Amino acid sequence: MPPGRSVLLVPALLAMLVGCQDDGSTASGPVRTGEPAEGAVPTPHAAPPDCVAAQEADRGDLAGEPTWVRFCPGPDGLTAPAEVPSDALTTHLDLLSGLTAAVGDPGLDCRRGFSRTYRLQIGYDDGEVAQVSGPTGPTCLGTLRGAGWSVGGPDRLGVYGVVMAAYGRQYADGFDASAPGDPMTCPEDPQRPDSVDRDGASTALETGYRYGRPDPMVMPLTAVRGILCTWSFGAAEPVVRDLSAEEAERVRIGMHAIYGAMVDCGMSRGPTHTAVVEDETGTRRAVTIVESQCSTVIRSDDGYGLGFPWLDQ
Repeated sequence: MPPGRSVLLVPALLAMLVGCQDDGSTASGPVRTGEPAEGAVPTPHAAPPDCVAAQEADRGDLAGEPTWVRFCPGPDGLTAPAEVPSDALTTHLDLLSGLTAAVGDPGLDCRRGFSRTYRLQIGYDDGEVAQVSGPTGPTCLGTLRGAGWSVGGPDRLGVYGVVMAAYGRQYADGFDASAPGDPMTCPEDPQRPDSVDRDGASTALETGYRYGRPDPMVMPLTAVRGILCTWSFGAAEPVVRDLSAEEAERVRIGMHAIYGAMVDCGMSRGPTHTAVVEDETGTRRAVTIVESQCSTVIRSDDGYGLGFPWLDQ
């Protein structure tokens, strides 16, 4: 290998080879929050315990009143599924009004095989179910099954992002907010973002699929604050700025959809960024983007990949 070049093979690509069937099958996983509370009055068309068979999710539009949403653990086709909640979304469904018919060319980053992907189903009050699938990126378009048209989401969130935001709010409703803890700090070594992690009450949640298999999410609740640490190439100390609540939430969402790819690129003098975000229970997680090394991404739990379109650096 020539000096000064880096070759990375991200595990997300390996996950493309397992657990991703094109038959609409689903897996079951641990559920702690998000289902109707005991004794609650059931809705006319309550959320099923798992995604329905793909051939039953044939609603041709998104008009109407949604009553539930579910991410399905493995998307149709040979792809690398994003990390998603494993239970139903039954509140904050008003955010789905941001899903609209869309046209356009989303660009190279949105092609399947590079971006992480999702498959989700939306149940309506008339009993019909729609299915949308696509790449996770905030500028990417989804596809409505059987309708032949694309679905877009709100600016800077996209389809995957707006549904993940609704889930974050639903989970946050189940916890009391704690007083802010220690001041947010940058890691001494940006390649060890987990060094600034803190565990709050939300770490009790066990909801999640990772690469289509049950595994708790890295940060299921809405992020409410954060900081961005930026080291210029070769600098010993970072420049720090506060993230808005909106920016922090986008970082949290993006942590569950880090791109995977193989790359052979020359080293550069680009900066390194670490975003540290926190939810209302004090759970704190971080993600680092090393621009000088092909924009390698390192997450708090040692997850890694390439490219992070969820952060304005």
